[in-house]
Amino acid sequence: MAKAWCNHYRGMHESKACEAGVRFQELPTYGEKGFMDRCPCFGPQAVSICDKARYPTKEELASREAEIQKRFEGVIVARQAIVESLGGPWKRGVEGSNGVIDCPVCSAGKSLQFRRAGYNGHIHARCKTDDCVSWME
Repeated sequence: MAKAWCNHYRGMHESKACEAGVRFQELPTYGEKGFMDRCPCFGPQAVSICDKARYPTKEELASREAEIQKRFEGVIVARQAIVESLGGPWKRGVEGSNGVIDCPVCSAGKSLQFRRAGYNGHIHARCKTDDCVSWME
């Protein structure tokens, strides 16, 4: 299986323990040089030092990849709709703009809010519908 994070891991920057309740500081290799390479949170080890470690199956990894791909495709569709609503691609010297359009991803009506920067044409957008598109360039 490819190296993958334990299903209980959610990041060490904001929490002291994983979702299974294992405190990161209690892991035998915590704080040592090369900890990230030996931490049981980051990929199936030959011998796991954490009895609660559970890594995603091939099916779970495939499902996650499909969800990520679906989200990227939604952003592409939504971004194109925004660009079309603004009359085409950004050109130097055009003022920034913002607005709300019908979301082409979830079809929830006037729910896709956006802002296009006049400086570089980057678009920031978010649909009001939970779990729909949202991004910043």
